Formats: sequence, structure tokens, C-alpha cells
Amino acid sequence: MSQNKNLIREKNMRAIKQMMREKGTAYKAEIAAETGLSVVTVNALVAHLVEANVLIEGDLMPQTVGRPAIAYHFNEEQQYFLLLSIQEKLTPNYRQLMIHGQIVNLAGDIKYTQTTEFSEVTMPFFLACVQPFLSAGFEIAKIGVSIPGKIYQGVILSSWENLLNQWHLQDALSAFASVPVVIQNDAHLVTIGYTVREKRSKEETIVGIFYPENSMPGITIYAKGTLIEGNMNLAGEAKFLPHLMEEIFPLTNEKLIGNLVEIFTIYNAVIAPNNFVISADSVTETAIRDKIAQSTLLAMQVNQPQFLFVDQFTACLYTGLLWLVLKDSDYAL
Repeated sequence: MSQNKNLIREKNMRAIKQMMREKGTAYKAEIAAETGLSVVTVNALVAHLVEANVLIEGDLMPQTVGRPAIAYHFNEEQQYFLLLSIQEKLTPNYRQLMIHGQIVNLAGDIKYTQTTEFSEVTMPFFLACVQPFLSAGFEIAKIGVSIPGKIYQGVILSSWENLLNQWHLQDALSAFASVPVVIQNDAHLVTIGYTVREKRSKEETIVGIFYPENSMPGITIYAKGTLIEGNMNLAGEAKFLPHLMEEIFPLTNEKLIGNLVEIFTIYNAVIAPNNFVISADSVTETAIRDKIAQSTLLAMQVNQPQFLFVDQFTACLYTGLLWLVLKDSDYAL
């Protein structure tokens, strides 16, 4: 019986935490109304959350009706996360990886940021680039990393130019920083970040496509709120699609758009998504939509998905990283 009571208490506590994270400030009566919990339960749990520094007790505020009430504020500074992204630098002359990083609070507010050229693609160099974040004066609860590749059981199996292949990045970074580390593919994080920011329904099935100008596309299958990664997390490694395996990268925008439309026809038949979410900054949305309209194969298919376009790549990527570090917590996005 006591175990059931503890489970119910934790569930109720989580409901208040999630509600307050979204709302920011509320009175006890508002917390009770929005969570459906009794005033007695809210009184007890709010007292516990104040003691745990999850909520901050504000001033006594006069009410239009009844006695003054205390406003409670969600403490966004109770936890900090280091979000790291390994990305290709967009330049017309050469290809270069960069390490972007942000320390953020629970609201995603940036507290510290730094960008470094990944000039020596080795594990020691990467860890040296992480050190300034660890020395910035914030107690990091968890690290989230976005990589241009696929990772399985902590080992990178496929990556940009194969430069990170066989890196045991998760274990190495966790040992170096002495905090938990979670790592995910960049295309997956951009797609999920977009769905969070746009408040897309979790009942939708989405295929996300991230197609950088000088690289192969990454593909995401996000079905009803679940990321489908396949065997060894290799689902969506589009460079292994038959029509792309012998390409290095598209030489023209026209070729890139043609590749995109061929990907649409394959995944529309196999997955039948509600939406395609597309990030391809080197070509215009208009040019892609024109090619879609000209496709006789897409027109013949029964499933007619929406085509949605990412216009804030960095914001979506970092929202995806925040989703990654929070997904197993009380504050899951």
C-alpha cells in the first residue's frame, strides 16, 4: 500500500513540476485547478518542492476576492545542461567541422556559449574543447551531444567523412566530465526540435530530412512520439540508399532537389507519414515545392503528406538537444 502511495505522490509531484515549468508562476489555487489535484495535496507537495528548491516562494499578493495569496515561481536555475553540437561549417572554399556549445538552464536560456574549430579531429582535442564549459562555473547535470553520424551503445558507427567512426565518445566524455552523457544524430534532433517548437501532435508520423549542401542527407522516422532507429540505430543513414551510395555529394542544387524528391517517394511508400520535415538551406523552399508538384510518382501515391520546412535550424537543433537531456526526467518536453 505504501509503495502505491509513493507512486501516486511521485506522479502528482511530476504533474506540478511540469505545469510550473510551463507556466512559470502560479498560486496554489491555480496549481490545483490546472493539475486537478486537491488543495490539501497541493499544499503538501508545494511545501516539499519549495524545500527542494524546485519552487521559489514569492511575495504575498492581494487578490480581488478573498485573502492575499503567495505566488510560487518555478526555479529555472535548479539545473544546468551542456549542449554540444558538432556541425559542418558553411563555407564556399573548404569543409570544416565546428564544435558549438551552450550551457543552458531548465528553460533553455543560454548562460554560456562558445564555438571552436574542430581543426584536429581527435578525441583528446574534442575533450580539450569541452574543458572551458566545465570550468565556466556551472554545475552541469547532464551533457547532450549532437553528431553528424550514428551512435550505437556509445560507439559511433557512421559519421561525417567517417572521421568519428569507432569513437567511444559517450564513455570518454562521461568519464572526462564526471556527469551523464547522451548522444544523438543531428538530423533526429533537428526534426524532434522542430516538432516541439511547432507543437506538432504526438499522434503524427513524421519523416525528417536534413540535407546539408556538401554532405549526404540524414533521415528521421518519428512516429507517434517515438524515434524509430532500427537495428544498431542505423535507420535513416541515407548515404546507404541505392541511388546515393556512389555519390560523394550533389554537385548542383538541381541534383540535390532531385535526390530529395526520390527520397520522398521511397519514404512516402514505406512509411506513409503525415508530414515530411525538411532542412536543406542550400536550396529554396519554392524550388523544392516546384519539383514536388512536377513529380508524377508522388502524384500517383495514395498518401499525400504535408511538406514542412525548417527555417530556424540552430534553434530547432538546440531544442532537440534540450529534449534529449530532459526526455527521461520529470521535465520531458
